[in-house]
This record gives sequence, structure tokens and C-alpha cells, in this order.
Amino acid sequence: MRVIRIDFAGKQKNPTVICILTGKKTQFKTVYSDEEILKISQVIDPDIITIDAPIMNGEPRIRKADKLLKKFKAFPPTLPGMKYLTKRGSKLALQFASQFIVIEVFPTATAKILGKYEKDFRQTAANFGIKVKNKDELDAYFMLFNWNDVP
Repeated sequence: MRVIRIDFAGKQKNPTVICILTGKKTQFKTVYSDEEILKISQVIDPDIITIDAPIMNGEPRIRKADKLLKKFKAFPPTLPGMKYLTKRGSKLALQFASQFIVIEVFPTATAKILGKYEKDFRQTAANFGIKVKNKDELDAYFMLFNWNDVP
């Protein structure tokens, strides 16, 4: 199975981290432009693409999911900085959708629900047995490991 996990930056001038899982091999790529993301997706031809950004049609708005995730400190898509992220993630999700399965994810909430979240990303990574260089890599990797291995 091939999976691409994207931890988006709201603006293309900031780094976006992509985690690519092919079989048991994992690699990280830091990119900036949407074109780089699209090119990697075409080369990898993933079975699934996960996006750590709100995905919606039209202008950013508060959805039921956003209300439910508020208790996990999710920022609303209508927050000024989140609007960039929502619009960018939604635009690319729409482009991906004709070829790939695309799902929206929120790794921090997942870690909190599983009782493995710590404020220090290094401790959260250790709780899952993951080796990463920074929080962006942790978020990008997060949805790719074998959930059956979680105690």
C-alpha cells in the first residue's frame, strides 16, 4: 500500500511536510508549492492521501466536526490563519479526488483520544515509538503507522 500524508502550511512560502509510506519504507519531503505536492502525488500514485487541514467546498465555515473537535483545541476554519490552510487544502483535495482517495485528518486529536498526547512532540513521538526530527514530521507520519500496534 502507498500512502501520502500531508501536513500543510497555510501559505506556499512556508514548509509543508509530506510523509510517504510505500510498503514498510517511510520517507519525509519538505516542499513549498502546490505543484511540488501534485508532482509527488503523480509519481507515488498513492492508494490514499491524508490531509491535515479542513476540507470543504466554498468559503471556510464552522462544521459539526469543527464543533466536536473544539474540545481537542482544533482551530476553527474561519480563523484568519486557518482560512489560508482550509482554502489550500480544499483546493488540492479537489484536484486529488479525481484520482485518489482523500481523507481529512487531525493527528493531535487522535493522539489525545488515544491518551498518548504530550505537549512536547518528542514525548508524543516516543509514546508511539516514532522517530521524527520535528512536530511537522510527527504530524505527517502520524496517520501512517499500523494502528493495530497501538496498545
